[in-house]
Amino acid sequence: MKFFSLLLLLLIFHSPSFSQTFTSSNSKVQLLELYSSQGCNSCPPAERWISRLKQHPDLWDKFVPVVFHVDYWDYLGWKDPFSNSDYSARQRKYYSQRAVRSVYTPGLLLDGKEWRGWYRNKPFLSEKPAKGTLHASLNNNQLTVSYSLPVSASLNVALLGFELQTDVLSGENQNKTFSEDFIVLSLKTVHSANAKWSIPVDIKSEFKSPRYALAIWINSDGSLEPIQATGGWIKH
Repeated sequence: MKFFSLLLLLLIFHSPSFSQTFTSSNSKVQLLELYSSQGCNSCPPAERWISRLKQHPDLWDKFVPVVFHVDYWDYLGWKDPFSNSDYSARQRKYYSQRAVRSVYTPGLLLDGKEWRGWYRNKPFLSEKPAKGTLHASLNNNQLTVSYSLPVSASLNVALLGFELQTDVLSGENQNKTFSEDFIVLSLKTVHSANAKWSIPVDIKSEFKSPRYALAIWINSDGSLEPIQATGGWIKH
């Protein structure tokens, strides 16, 4: 018993620690939000478009993409495994704030505003001056975030999955196999009065992915429009 107790103590005190930092650039980092569903037959082209951004040289430095799967298509015969009613509510809140003309999929927002240029392959990057810098430090499962200006804001932290394979067995996309990227697997939102946060985050998911990333952004009180964003691959 003494041997096993000593072995347990050695494992605890010699377990490798993990740390990583994410910092926004001096310019405004744009947040790309795609609202999608595996039950929508017009969504695959938008998902393929955003998947190609994995190879973009400015990924994470100038823009951060996230894909929210809504649940209002689930009733048509296919339950999207990534769908979440909270993401549908988020899209409807954008509509209530008049950021989009209607609630639909595929729906893409650029910096909190409806943007339909993706299917025309229009450029979406623009040089916008940043009002501040967003810095995040991940130590094991604890995330510490600060914004350089003392504003009252909400922090959003999304765990993203990549190359997620799904065989769709029914619905509008029946018999299709999807490989999807930038999928929001979890989202945590926490308010702060002084733009400083220290929160636990889970960098694992029930959905097994070859690699994961974190998307981190803040928005002001009463508005979903992002102020600043950062993110990157989880290297652990």
